[in-house]
Amino acid sequence: MRNRDFFRTCIEQCLTYKRWSIEPICRRMKKAILSDIHGNLEALRAVLHDIFEREIEEIIILGDVVGYGADPIACLNLIYENASIIVLGNHDLAAATGEGDETFHPDAKASIGWTKMVLSQQDKKTLMQFPLVQESGQMHFSHGSPENITLWKYIFTEFDAKKGFTACGQKLIFVGHSHTPAIFIEQEHKRMFGGEFRKVTRIVQPFVRIENDYRYIFDVGSVGQPRDGDPRACYGIYDKDGRRYELVRVTYNVQGAADKIIKSGLPVNLAERLKRGR
Repeated sequence: MRNRDFFRTCIEQCLTYKRWSIEPICRRMKKAILSDIHGNLEALRAVLHDIFEREIEEIIILGDVVGYGADPIACLNLIYENASIIVLGNHDLAAATGEGDETFHPDAKASIGWTKMVLSQQDKKTLMQFPLVQESGQMHFSHGSPENITLWKYIFTEFDAKKGFTACGQKLIFVGHSHTPAIFIEQEHKRMFGGEFRKVTRIVQPFVRIENDYRYIFDVGSVGQPRDGDPRACYGIYDKDGRRYELVRVTYNVQGAADKIIKSGLPVNLAERLKRGR
């Protein structure tokens, strides 16, 4: 049985040889995929506890570690210590460099301004070490849609997913950014005279078996600021041996996270939306 010590040993070995290695030296069959932590330490700790309890071998982060929440530094330190792969999110980029925050709504822009003040220069350098994309074998990891990575496009609909499938050749595509978990399945792809035909279906069930003839986009939702009406933290588990993907919900101290946001002087709405899951 793998235990927590085994998990930490594997992570330490991988980071010793190459940080963010996409070909780890220990063979990992289950992967926990997290996105959009957004400085919510209470949610992140609850999710990590759930991951350790399940004895999952690898943690992957799909960006937006910071922004919105009151604990950006603690969250950054935790994921840096425990994750083997981390990709950059648009809030990470804005907090490190200021780039892109002109497109944010007022609450998001205010939180990025606050986050930039509390992060050290080393914290910002750490954020900028994260790549935009990681790919390994049949797997693709990015914050937003593979369609023009630097534009941070969302995947909400089958139409959005078709563009994502068109831009990426991998079988399993893992994304976040929307804060809304979903599974998109490419069930058919034909090259036709004058174009292509793709049959893509969106499903909302919490798990799916991986079929040989299909391709998948998995939006793993948000750890730190869910927006689908369920305030619980969520993340995805990919089981290579079991050929299965599962979305997991985790209860955490929402009120504690909300209180910290208000105490820090961040917009009150950022605290209230945690309670609504919106």
